[in-house]
Amino acid sequence: MILFLQSLINGILLGGIYAACAAGFSLAFGVMGIVNLSHGDFVMLGAFVTYWLFVLLGWDPFLTLPLTLTILFFLGLFLQKLTLNRIAGAPPIMSYLLTFGLHLVISSLALRAWTADYRTLNPAYAGLNFSLCGLILPYSRLATFALALVLLCGLYLFLYRTEMGRAIRATSQDREMARLLGIRVFKIFAVAFAVSAAITGVAGSLVAQTFVVYPQMGLPFTVTAFCVVVLGGLGYVPGTLFGGLILGVFESLATTYLTAGLSLVLTFLLLLIMLIFRPGGVFGRGALE
Repeated sequence: MILFLQSLINGILLGGIYAACAAGFSLAFGVMGIVNLSHGDFVMLGAFVTYWLFVLLGWDPFLTLPLTLTILFFLGLFLQKLTLNRIAGAPPIMSYLLTFGLHLVISSLALRAWTADYRTLNPAYAGLNFSLCGLILPYSRLATFALALVLLCGLYLFLYRTEMGRAIRATSQDREMARLLGIRVFKIFAVAFAVSAAITGVAGSLVAQTFVVYPQMGLPFTVTAFCVVVLGGLGYVPGTLFGGLILGVFESLATTYLTAGLSLVLTFLLLLIMLIFRPGGVFGRGALE
């Protein structure tokens, strides 16, 4: 029983990080209709921002979050205006090709700049934990999970409690009607993608405290984000939390009772089952194409 509960807790803590990583993916698709295949590279860049600030300047990883948010916001804004704006309204295959090209460029530049070495963050509190009824709860994982929830709540409040958020949701629901109402659709696209990159970069900073950091880590996190948003509902941002928790718990239990390699196979099997029987996600609110 203790082993099961420990695995369940580990899965929940991991699921919060997965949800934070996937929220930006869901936002970009919901507003712009883009399946961003370079999404995981924003996770990688956020992780490296935190890593280098920690190594070179001695910043605490949690204190790097505002700077990561700012850097990735303006990078997302730049990339949207430079590339994605040019394919607005084009067939979906154009966004697949373009964002996969961005993935290749970003990951190759990162590999060139930082080499393929695996790196880890080891702040002084990394190994601290406390025991509760025989369960081990690491302080850093709890703090990371809490900040992931804050990030998701912040995104929710931005989308549902601000004028810009309402404009983003209106654009995602009916682009032409939003244009007729005076909403500057291309401005909304730019803001939505910049916010998507920013929150994904912050999620990458949180990821750096749990996973190893290396230039090719982007593609696995793109796949993970896709699995999460399919579980929660593609384009339905609130569903990413539940999708992340489901995937995190599923992977943790599979790793504990089976093997890590087999858990990946079962993850894709779960994805396939969801696409067949519940393509709109657990709430049925996701987009169907």
